[in-house]
Amino acid sequence: MPFVLKGNFRQDDTLLHRALREALVNTLVHADYSDRASILAVKEPAGFLFRNPGLMRVPTEQALRGGESDCRNRTLHQLFLMINLGERAGSGIPKIRQGWETDGGHLHLFDSFEPYDQTRLEMSWGKMTGKMTGKVTGKVTGKVTDKVFTLLTTTPTLTIRELAVRLAASESTIDRAIRKLRQAGKLKRIGPAKGGHWEVLDD
Repeated sequence: MPFVLKGNFRQDDTLLHRALREALVNTLVHADYSDRASILAVKEPAGFLFRNPGLMRVPTEQALRGGESDCRNRTLHQLFLMINLGERAGSGIPKIRQGWETDGGHLHLFDSFEPYDQTRLEMSWGKMTGKMTGKVTGKVTGKVTDKVFTLLTTTPTLTIRELAVRLAASESTIDRAIRKLRQAGKLKRIGPAKGGHWEVLDD
């Protein structure tokens, strides 16, 4: 969790936290509780999986765009809104997508009919080899370097370990990407390894 101060107060909430929180609420309010399937939330090295019984009540493309919703459990949705959790009808999935993809993540929303009707939301980190497999590669590519640069631009206090978790890459891969950025004159370390931060340099 990045350390960010707003005035004299620490801000622990991030777009990623909001996206995950909304994904869980969305799973609960759209579940078909009369079905035999269970609600499932899984955290994997590759990302997160949210599954709820029941198929989507609006087309996937429409859900991703937002603006239209057919909530299965409206009373439950209202209860979450009363405690400031969840989004207004039609804006939940777009908010999840926006928050997750800001840091280079991938989102996959779809219906599945086997072994029973269910809706699945897969949220994977940016560095992936296959869908929700948890496998990563150690090769430094331009894409990884670009994602590291983007993350440090928005959150310069991220450590190599935190970057590795966010991108589902090894720490050695992140270290090589950072060295590449420093050699290119795009990144500079300010302060010690613990308690310091990165400075993104202009071209």
